[in-house]
Amino acid sequence: MVNLSQTCLRALTLSAALAAGGSAQAAMLFHHYDFSTGVIDLVGTADGTLIDNAHVAGGQLVLDGNGDYVQFANHLIPIAGSYSVALFGQRNLDQGTFTEMISQGYSGGPGHYIGTDQGGNIRAGDQWVATGVPFGPVGSLTHYALVVDASGGGSTRLFVNGLNVASLPFAIVSTPLGSDTRLGAQFAPYGEFFNGVIDDVRIYDGALTPLEVAQLATPVPEPGTWAMLSLGLALSGIVLRSRRPT
Repeated sequence: MVNLSQTCLRALTLSAALAAGGSAQAAMLFHHYDFSTGVIDLVGTADGTLIDNAHVAGGQLVLDGNGDYVQFANHLIPIAGSYSVALFGQRNLDQGTFTEMISQGYSGGPGHYIGTDQGGNIRAGDQWVATGVPFGPVGSLTHYALVVDASGGGSTRLFVNGLNVASLPFAIVSTPLGSDTRLGAQFAPYGEFFNGVIDDVRIYDGALTPLEVAQLATPVPEPGTWAMLSLGLALSGIVLRSRRPT
């Protein structure tokens, strides 16, 4: 559950992103999981299987870091071109080891994943193992987005809570071989199980704009937050449309 201070911060982040704008890029949502009833694909047909103690509760995927994860039957994340992966994650403790929220492929393939290293910093696949960006605080539901844009010279951007915190000057790719997509664990033969919750997993064919990422990172404001959001928007001269990118 996102607390009021987090919501206020994300509301102001959205206001700033709206003011900054961004170039339009076509990004089509083709997998979406809100965990309201199991691991059901709300857009496509790629439902997931809960393994071991992995379960869904309160609209979130709950993982204990001890051998549980979600397994899919194919690679959900595009292996090349422009694509985006966005999700909320919250760790229950600092595990002090490698952990993964999402993965596919195999080591050196290159493999694709979004998770943490032993120091608690974010890793974004074999081609970006050291982003230098800290993972969200323990107990804090944080939004992460990896946006890969293969157009022009190419780029890969990492967003945390709607803010672009790191980037690469090329579009990362991954292998079509190895393990199919998993949530909460690394591809075989590694474990790297995640202890925490995962929510609102979205995979796009195409690169999300900074504005679209900010919208995904900003939950529906709680009572009392609208005033702050409205003030930020008013200062930017912008009227908010209450919908997220699809």
